[in-house]
Amino acid sequence: MAERWRRPVVPLEIEEHPSQGLWLPDGRVQNDVTMVLRADDVDRMRAGFVCAKCFEPFEQAWPVHCPTCGAPIRTEQAAYFAREYGGDQRLGPSTSLEEEVGRMEEYRRKEEEAKQ
Repeated sequence: MAERWRRPVVPLEIEEHPSQGLWLPDGRVQNDVTMVLRADDVDRMRAGFVCAKCFEPFEQAWPVHCPTCGAPIRTEQAAYFAREYGGDQRLGPSTSLEEEVGRMEEYRRKEEEAKQ
């Protein structure tokens, strides 16, 4: 059985960022992305158990550098996380359950009226 700390961070959704990009030295523009992560993965990142740049999990929190990408975790990750974390994002339908029930009831009434 794999150790619990090794569970990889897998984004739930990746979208092109609407207004950010990287301007490369040769003039090309690389579009930036927005990633939606599970709440517990965000908590692990905030607590220093996951690299905020490459998503590498750590056995111990706040190592000096990420062993995979070399990012300065202990000195810079908290500031990077605060600057880059966009907050909670809701996934799923934009309507509430109550709105859906109301919509279904209206649809049912219209069907009954059409039959008469």
